[in-house]
Amino acid sequence: MSEIDFKYSHAAILVSNIERSAQFYERAVGWKREFGGDYDESLGEANGYGGKGRILMGKMGGVSLQLVEMKVPLERKKRPAHFGIFMCSVMVKDLDPVRAHLKAQDISITRELDVGKSRLIVVTDPDGQEIGIIGIPKQA
Repeated sequence: MSEIDFKYSHAAILVSNIERSAQFYERAVGWKREFGGDYDESLGEANGYGGKGRILMGKMGGVSLQLVEMKVPLERKKRPAHFGIFMCSVMVKDLDPVRAHLKAQDISITRELDVGKSRLIVVTDPDGQEIGIIGIPKQA
């Protein structure tokens, strides 16, 4: 059997208000819109929630991130006891300009801590999804 050449496609985040979330991701981590549209029930079949929905596809740190708003009612994710994606992250060389940018955009830092040799800033989107901003350790 030959090896299958898998390539990364995208991550998708369910949101309650696609425009509000898009603006948050643009302001917080430089997410850039690429395309979007309304989808029939096939979107609901794909994500298991059923029904029609809308997507916006964009890039965050060069990686595809899709925002999805479903027309069916969904509940806000509850922390901390759940499995699945708990954070999407981007990486920067220096966190100082990030802190200044977040303050200028009036985006609160949820928490900031050291993780191994890196420093992590966490912000939370309007629906409770956490986004990490990782500072690359400075070489001594």
